[in-house]
This record gives sequence, C-alpha cells and structure tokens, in this order.
Amino acid sequence: AAWFTFASIIVAIMGKMSENVFVNTYLDGAKDLLSVALIIAVARGITVVMQATHMDFWILDRSSALLRGVPGFVFAPMSYIIYLVLSFLVPSTSGLAGFSIPVTGGLANTLGFSASVMVSIFSAGCGLINLFTPTSGVVMGGLGAAKVELKTYMKWGLKLFIAIGIANIIVLSIAMMIV
Repeated sequence: AAWFTFASIIVAIMGKMSENVFVNTYLDGAKDLLSVALIIAVARGITVVMQATHMDFWILDRSSALLRGVPGFVFAPMSYIIYLVLSFLVPSTSGLAGFSIPVTGGLANTLGFSASVMVSIFSAGCGLINLFTPTSGVVMGGLGAAKVELKTYMKWGLKLFIAIGIANIIVLSIAMMIV
C-alpha cells in the first residue's frame, strides 16, 4: 500500500495533476479495493478468533469424526461442493483462502489425505464459481463491456459450467486417491 501511494504521488507530479484531481482519482481507484481489503480483514479476523478460541480444532475434530473412514473419491467431491457454496457466499478468493484453507488443509491431513489436493479443490471450486458469479467484478465488468446480460451468459454457459464441474470432480477425486 505504501509503494502504491508513493508511486501514485510520483505519477501525479509527473502528470502535473492538481491536488484535488489527484485525491479524487486516488480515492476513485482505492474505493474498488476497499471492499476486498475489508473482506480479507474480516476473514483474517475470523481466523484469529477461531485460533484463539480453538474453534478451528473443534471443527477439525468434529469433521474428522464425521468423515473418518470416508474414501478419497467421496471426500474430494464433498469438499468440492462445500467450496462451491463457500465461493459463492464469500466473493473474495483471498479472504476465503485465509479463512478456510487452514481448516480444510488440517482436516485433510488429519484424515490422511493430501493438503495439496485440498488446495487444488479450493482453486477448482473458486475457479468454477468465478466464471459466472454475479459478485465477480471481472465477470460483470466483462459482460457489461460486451453488452451481454448475465441471464444470456448463464444460458449460453450452463452446459459448459456443468461439464467443468464434473471434470473437476473426476480429476480431484483421482488426485485425492493417488497423492
């Protein structure tokens, strides 16, 4: 953030911007990032509270008890579906990672599965949801620039999204069994 601010000031000086123009331009750019920063901060806060209260261990213990003995080809799709839901509810990929990976990675390790594959499950779940979620600035911005309605885009891409989801489940299930 400090480097961004410093570079912005240098660019403003080189561009001979007035103070008012610089401040307004700077704030316009920062407002888009503010919501992401707040989501990441809240997600980090949740992680800190979970660690301080040992709730993360409780979640791991309960989840481990429920999933103990479940084979990898069942564990992977269940985790993927959980990440699909979480990715839709938490639009910040970094915020979701900060909140969930410590828990799900630990859960995978506790159950004897690969935490690396769990990170891939997270990436695949977020990746699929980020192709069509209305909370994604990239999707909505791209659709707006192309003058395509979300409904039209969803109708066009539904079969593709389902195919990607099925392919993800197959690949991740195989990965969970062999890694």
